[in-house]
Amino acid sequence: MRPVRRGGLVEQVIDALSAPIERGDWPPGHRLPAVTDLAAELEVGRSTVREAVQALAHHGLLEVAQGRGTFVATPRSGEDAWSLRLARSAARDVYEARRGPEIEAARLAALRRTDDDLLVIEAAAADRRKARTCGATGEWAEADLALHRAVVAATHNPVLARVFDALAEGVHDTFTQQSADPGSGVDTAREHDALVAAIARQDPDAAAAATRGYLDACEQELRSLLGETPR
Repeated sequence: MRPVRRGGLVEQVIDALSAPIERGDWPPGHRLPAVTDLAAELEVGRSTVREAVQALAHHGLLEVAQGRGTFVATPRSGEDAWSLRLARSAARDVYEARRGPEIEAARLAALRRTDDDLLVIEAAAADRRKARTCGATGEWAEADLALHRAVVAATHNPVLARVFDALAEGVHDTFTQQSADPGSGVDTAREHDALVAAIARQDPDAAAAATRGYLDACEQELRSLLGETPR
């Protein structure tokens, strides 16, 4: 691989990593060089390589195995495609169920949060951003769930907390599934940052709107992948 030029670095790294896969030089199961080695070879930063790897993993070309490395993905069979459709359908159902509790939780958190609540929410948001940058899906899913738990906790409503506890496994699993979905490119970092900012300034309407925004984006992508009419 040749070093990439300045400008559009992530896209160029994506192209550089895709080329040997498409040529067959890196067959399914091939283990990619370490991020530090790829960064040195392509003369870019490690964060740029991580972002490119994350994008290719989202589109099903790569598989990131925590603790083992990054590998070229095996093309999906017809059975795998059917399993993927079922997973997308289940994830869509979870997003529908999350809508009421999470939008109301965001609104109440903005109204009722304490300074200590805000510290927990902002720390969870920072962990989510860090895991997203590193492309570590497992840590990203855990950090995402921790952020939503912190928002619900800031409502100081024990019933709402129990409702979210019932949804928590689905929240975690759908995040992981959609992150690994080869057709998924949704990115809700902006909406999550907007949620935290709205809670910080105690703006319930903005907090609810930000929550509605990330739920809409994820659900609409799933409906599109399933060939359904958008809501």
